[in-house]
Amino acid sequence: MAPADDSDAALLAATRRDPAAFGPVYERHAPAVLAYLRARTRSTEQALDLTAETFASALHAAARYRAADGPVRAWLFGIANHKLLDARRRSYVAGRALRRLRIDALDLTRDEIAEVDRRLSEQADGELAMRLVADLPPDQREAVLARVVEEAGYAELAARFDTSEANVRARVHRGLRRLGARIDRTREQDA
Repeated sequence: MAPADDSDAALLAATRRDPAAFGPVYERHAPAVLAYLRARTRSTEQALDLTAETFASALHAAARYRAADGPVRAWLFGIANHKLLDARRRSYVAGRALRRLRIDALDLTRDEIAEVDRRLSEQADGELAMRLVADLPPDQREAVLARVVEEAGYAELAARFDTSEANVRARVHRGLRRLGARIDRTREQDA
């Protein structure tokens, strides 16, 4: 809940008790900070990232703000300048390292970036599935891995596990059903 005094300084002071009090400060000043950073970087994407970093830092440092040091907007622009300088320094150091190693920087298209994101997502899904497979009961885990990863046939697995094909099919079915339910629950929790 915002304080009765909705000045920037009062809202920052209230942020110590209630982080939601920071919301109006963000709403008031984010457009100006974004426009400033967009003009300095000439990149909307970079300006958005730096604006997010600026306000994350401001929220973290809200308790240290002192009204005697100047208006909140000036304080925010000071943080934005530090974030901009840090980004330029990181970019310079990375560029210098690439030049020293004689490696060209990657200049990816939006489609290429989307493809990288898709592959990383698939990799994360695969890693999640393997962690969940490890949690299956041993008989189900062995049957699922042998059937799905090794692509072994049910007759082969029945001989390997010294049981019937029907039993192997049941183990695989129960294991896959349990995995599917766990993956769905994990995705719901992440959403």
